[in-house]
Amino acid sequence: MNNTLAIRTNSVTAMVTQFKNAKVRMLSIYVIAFMLLLTIFNLLLGEILHQKVHIEGSQLAQQVYNLKLDQIADRDIIAALAADHGFMLEPESMPFHFSAFMAQESDIYKYKTVSLKLYHLPFWIVESHLFILLNLVMIGATVWGYRWWRVLFKRRDMVAELSGFNAPTVPLTVNLPVNNMAIADVNTVATKPQQVSEDDTAIKGVYGIQNNYNHLFALLYWVQPFPDSVDLESHFKLIIVKGFKELSRVSVKLLSSGGLAITLENIPQADVDTYAKRLHQTIYQASLLYRGDLSRKEIKIGVCNYRDGADQTIVYQLTKSALILAKQSAWQHVHRVPFNYTHSTVLANSSENLTDYIDKKKFMLFFQPLFEFVSGDILQHEALIRVRHKSLGMLSAKQFIPQLKSDDAITLLDKTVLEQVIKLLNSEPSSLTVSINLHAFNWFDDDYWHWFGEIMKNVQAANKLQFEISEVDFYQHQQLLKFAFSKVKSVGSSVVIDNVSSHDKIALLTHYKVIKGLKLSYDLIHNIDKNITQQKMVRQIVSNAERVSLPVYGVGVETQQELNMLKKLGVLGAQGFYFTEPLQEFTNVTVN
Repeated sequence: MNNTLAIRTNSVTAMVTQFKNAKVRMLSIYVIAFMLLLTIFNLLLGEILHQKVHIEGSQLAQQVYNLKLDQIADRDIIAALAADHGFMLEPESMPFHFSAFMAQESDIYKYKTVSLKLYHLPFWIVESHLFILLNLVMIGATVWGYRWWRVLFKRRDMVAELSGFNAPTVPLTVNLPVNNMAIADVNTVATKPQQVSEDDTAIKGVYGIQNNYNHLFALLYWVQPFPDSVDLESHFKLIIVKGFKELSRVSVKLLSSGGLAITLENIPQADVDTYAKRLHQTIYQASLLYRGDLSRKEIKIGVCNYRDGADQTIVYQLTKSALILAKQSAWQHVHRVPFNYTHSTVLANSSENLTDYIDKKKFMLFFQPLFEFVSGDILQHEALIRVRHKSLGMLSAKQFIPQLKSDDAITLLDKTVLEQVIKLLNSEPSSLTVSINLHAFNWFDDDYWHWFGEIMKNVQAANKLQFEISEVDFYQHQQLLKFAFSKVKSVGSSVVIDNVSSHDKIALLTHYKVIKGLKLSYDLIHNIDKNITQQKMVRQIVSNAERVSLPVYGVGVETQQELNMLKKLGVLGAQGFYFTEPLQEFTNVTVN
């Protein structure tokens, strides 16, 4: 089957190449024909205008004869009549620079006994407005014809691609109702995302591929039906396989309801949204071959991105929900829902006590560096804990903290992280600040802060410690935070406001000398280069923060475009996977 598909693919490639070469030849012929036609048109137009000038000169001679004007005695009157017709009795001097282009022509015009020698400007100058207008009409018509010519060849290219795929044509009914799309039963093979084989999963587990790559499962919906004779599965399989040939595996299946299920595997995590949008564009272009009247908004796609080991039934259900949301939106044609249930579901259903992992030191600390834009140096590190789970591997704080059963477990976690950071600071002296994101519960726990005061008494590097609190918790509970802030200030440490997404209360921070910076919300950072509203909000936050002398940092930066926009908006530094993954030790690495 693979050999047959390869042969057909090569055949398709050869045919497409032939059509592209024919396209270039036809374009050359088209341009030559247009230039020839434009030249002939201007020559004919010039001849017509020349005849017009001759007729007007003859009419002037007739008028002089009828008025019985003497060419010597009534020369002034004749000159006035000539001027009304665009003629002159004597040539006028022209600027030197234009004399070569505006040389005046002379002709003798006769009527019975009258013979007048008249001078006039070239007809292409006198009738320049007509020349320009008609030439613009010709050029516009040619451009319009060229655009339709490109559409014609584009469709011929697609026909060439399809002609190489000799799949049987099966009559299908693809009449999908707008408000009630019936999708096949979740238990059937066709409706589920393609399952990765156990061997592939094992190999990927050895090399850690599942940590960096996602798979996309998509369901498609068209507002308008396709012709019954179209073999949708064969048509779109060829287009999508060719359009995403850089991926290791692509699957396209036709659902019993007439919709399509598509699986794209091993996509870099940072490119998930890009691939989802590319998929919509590819489907749209492929649809135009059979439905030229189809618009982008009439194609809706629901997408779920997931990793190896994800429950396929849940993936399907999430994708179906994403499709429903896309159909309900007038402007969002692609809706993506990430799969994040694998670890959380296992942990929630587990009877084991996750506190034991903390007690037995089965965790690691990683450090996410924050880079300054101007110098490229690391300004600080954010401490991130990773728990070594016996079956799920490394778990982030967001995955296992919701599963902690008691407040004591949360307190134990934050105490353990602080103790570990203090040990590292003592063993690896550094000029860099280490930031710790405390759980909201501990910010309001006086017992925790009494313990904090005791453990920090003999810490020499206390001024290198920074503690993060979310913007919402800070503004809602400022009075309850006084004791915690006083303890942080008393030992020489500082506070950073995290998840900042508003600007109207920043002026209040002048009353808190212990606060040393702001970290923007990830929602403000993600795709900020494409969202004007986010850009305006960040610009306002930066402006207000500058008034109270507080630096503003970004978090979760994933692309060069996001980075450039943050620099433009005045943000001083940022952290995220664009720069580096979390590090296991302090480092002097700099950003490029």
